[in-house]
Amino acid sequence: MLRGSLALRDSLVIGPDSRGNFVPVQIRSIHNKRIVVSRVAAGQSATLALKKLKRNQIRKGMVIAKLSMQPKACMRFVAEVVILHHPTTIGLNYQPIVHCLTVRQACKVVAVDGESGLLRSGDRAHVTFQFMYRPEYLVFGARIIFREGRTKGIGKICGLHFTDGTFSEAQTGSAASSAPRIPRASVTDTHD
Repeated sequence: MLRGSLALRDSLVIGPDSRGNFVPVQIRSIHNKRIVVSRVAAGQSATLALKKLKRNQIRKGMVIAKLSMQPKACMRFVAEVVILHHPTTIGLNYQPIVHCLTVRQACKVVAVDGESGLLRSGDRAHVTFQFMYRPEYLVFGARIIFREGRTKGIGKICGLHFTDGTFSEAQTGSAASSAPRIPRASVTDTHD
């Protein structure tokens, strides 16, 4: 668990499914280290038995959240990225595998904010990614890693395009400025 706590008979939602929806579920039992418990808190791992849900409705990358959080799935997201290594250039329609928390899916680059719209090793830019297969649940400030062959890059999510058509950016100001910055890659510039 990343934050909060769960107890028996809590009403929760699980998702997103293939259409980006979250389905209501209820906890039937909780096991922590093979022992039945009535509650788990942030930092603990647990196994949950859920009511009203079949095994084929669950996939890797889904999250369980309280109804009060009103979670939303997104098909696109914006991240501030640093290219650690790439033999040539990265541009529009580039398709790496993106890893973020429990999410692992192929994405397509649909926009690059930069002078030329192309990225090389050591470059930093805001890049808009679009998931290729299904919507996922992401949070602001989450770290991402993307890879494809020998290409590697890291980044931090700073904007989300939700499936309902709304867009939300990370807030700027004193809270954002105190957040840790992505270090500049120490790569020798040999492409000029």
